[in-house]
Amino acid sequence: MSSSDYLSAGLQDLRLKPRLLRALTRDLDPTPDLQLCSLLDKLKIHGLLTETSVQKLEPKVLDEWRVAVDAWAERLVGMVGDKMPQRRWAGTCLMGVTIEECSASRIVSSYSVWFEKLLHNIQDSSNTRFVNEATCAALSDLFTRIASFSQVKKEATSFAGRVEGAVDLLCTLIKFYPFSVHRYYEKVESALASKILSVDCNLELLKKYASALALLPHVKHDSDYWSLMMQKILININSLLNDALQGLEQEGKGVEIMKLLVPAGKDPPGPLGGQSQTENGNLNLNLNLNFKATKRLGEYILPLVSSLTYSCGIMLTNPYPSQVTIPIKVILSLIHRVLNTDGSLVTKSVLPSTTVLYQELLCAELPALHLTFLDLLIGVIKGLRSQILPHASSVVRLVMDYFTRADLPAVRAKVYNALELLLNSMGVGMSLYLAEPLVSNALNDLNEGQESNNATKSGHNEILPKISPKKRKRVRGSNQTEEMNIETEIVSDRKTGRIDVKIAALKAIETLLSVGGGVKAETWRLDIDHLILTISTNAFYTLFNNNNNKVRNASFEESESSQVEFTLAALKALLASLLSPCHARPSCLSQGIQLFQKGKLETGTAVALFCEKALLSLEVLIHPRDLPFTESNFAGSAFTAFQNPCSTNELENENEEEMYCGWNNSSDDDEKKEEMEGPVGDETGEKISEKMEMDVEMTTNVLGEKEEDNNKSNDNDNDNNRGVDDLSIEGEKNELNNVNEDLNLGLKSKEVMLYDSDSESLGSIPDIVEADPDSD
Repeated sequence: MSSSDYLSAGLQDLRLKPRLLRALTRDLDPTPDLQLCSLLDKLKIHGLLTETSVQKLEPKVLDEWRVAVDAWAERLVGMVGDKMPQRRWAGTCLMGVTIEECSASRIVSSYSVWFEKLLHNIQDSSNTRFVNEATCAALSDLFTRIASFSQVKKEATSFAGRVEGAVDLLCTLIKFYPFSVHRYYEKVESALASKILSVDCNLELLKKYASALALLPHVKHDSDYWSLMMQKILININSLLNDALQGLEQEGKGVEIMKLLVPAGKDPPGPLGGQSQTENGNLNLNLNLNFKATKRLGEYILPLVSSLTYSCGIMLTNPYPSQVTIPIKVILSLIHRVLNTDGSLVTKSVLPSTTVLYQELLCAELPALHLTFLDLLIGVIKGLRSQILPHASSVVRLVMDYFTRADLPAVRAKVYNALELLLNSMGVGMSLYLAEPLVSNALNDLNEGQESNNATKSGHNEILPKISPKKRKRVRGSNQTEEMNIETEIVSDRKTGRIDVKIAALKAIETLLSVGGGVKAETWRLDIDHLILTISTNAFYTLFNNNNNKVRNASFEESESSQVEFTLAALKALLASLLSPCHARPSCLSQGIQLFQKGKLETGTAVALFCEKALLSLEVLIHPRDLPFTESNFAGSAFTAFQNPCSTNELENENEEEMYCGWNNSSDDDEKKEEMEGPVGDETGEKISEKMEMDVEMTTNVLGEKEEDNNKSNDNDNDNNRGVDDLSIEGEKNELNNVNEDLNLGLKSKEVMLYDSDSESLGSIPDIVEADPDSD
């Protein structure tokens, strides 16, 4: 081996890439133990398939790299068509990575060959499920990649029309190649609807079919098709609810919603997917009549309602090429219908199908059904945002009424998410209506027991670093017992404290403080600020004290990530509380800054990163130039009552010099603080004010008289003594200046005398009447 074969630049030498790729190609042997993870890491880290053209790269090296990529691609094509399922699966997975990593010239020249190989795998019925899933993923990557090349758009569209099945791939084709599905619109709708209505797969696959059905109107680019699809889905949901809630709701609700969906005088739309319907508009479930009522509810109706509702939410949250009209009133009526159902009997006559077992089963499934329609409500808020204003009162009443009846943690957390989204969408106006009910519910959910209440009532004068305030005598073995007791308390609190609800409540409170924390918040602001500080402090020390404990168990390890999320949510709410507009300085500012400083020391954690950013945000509140928080009300009122002879710029400069002097010299600052805190309305202060008013009036009268004399003298001697008048005017000006200086000196002498007699009541006089700036 010659010396030229060595890599002169080491890792930066581009000759390394074709050599490594050839080595990996040789490793693609027919043995089943193929290390895909190692291969993928090397391909992506070194960029072995990019074929980057560098100007200084020799043509020989470029040709060598191109040949290595050709050999790799040929080997993968052989593996995709291999008879062994495991090698076919591995080759298909590597083909998908190659499509993502290869150069643009490579994808344009090879995409047709790769498409034919992958299409053959889809059409082969003997393939396993893993091969089919990998093939669909590779085809999706292929169509996504070539969508950016206009020169192959026409041929790629024709390829897309040859693909059938594969719901994920179908969604990709609808997004990037809608015209390839345009002529098959009815067939695709029928196929997707039949798959959904048959309910012969798991819920995750049902949601994929529902997502594809929701995206299908994009093919037509017409608002009428969007409205028609939404109408069909809502009719099916209403029909399924009619069958599920018989005897457990007031009669006629389904009929009222049907009248909203199909107004009088209009024909109902065609059935979704061609399924038959009864005269009442209900779905014809003859294929499932052999099921028992309980089995039909759990295995057919509720999964179908969940998938169709999910499809409706996708249609609401995804953008559409043209403007559409959303049937918001119908959707809110369906949500209201479901959320008001609690499983109790509301009719006197019980239907034969509504047995005790059926009622128990429905009550068991109701929380999941409520969560589904709460997701639909969230989709409505996301889709409409501020346009929901005409229906805002209905939404608020619906959510608040349901909030009073919701007890399960998952349901309450979802309601908090909806309220948070409402505040973000509607702004400060919505906060006026949601503040009190949101705060009252959050106070109940965030209450951490008697310890937190005591800490709140104490005024939060200091941060409590200890978890338990009780002191025990330290005897032999007491240390380990104490740690076990602390850990038991923490685990039990996580089990009963519903930490997911607390996280959702803290996020909602954070949004409320950010949006409307300074608007009519006098009734609840102080309580919520103190509670957030207590929760943040306890969560912080609970997290980091137990990270240092020696005794740990499985339950603690499982909930550690939740505790980190809870601590971050509490700290974010605390930062929003301190930064939210308020009529006075935040009462918990010092404790909050101290807590953030402690959190910054926990390096290497997410809490430390957030605390570092929080301290930067709070710097504006503790900066010496933050003048609005100065507790000097007397100086401001005196300045507005009396006009200072000195200029405004000189007064501002003097205030700045005094401010910085007070900041740098603690003694001067203490003296000024004592002067400001002196009595303002006493007898001495009133006399001083009267004297100063008299001085100002005298000064004004003297200046006015001098001006009148000057005007008269100018009128009498205007024709004869212009030069003499100029000199006299200058003399009069000098005389006036001397009078002003005498007045200033007189006031200065009065000021010194008054300082000697009663300095406590004259804290703001130097700010009002300024003496000679050169004198001390």
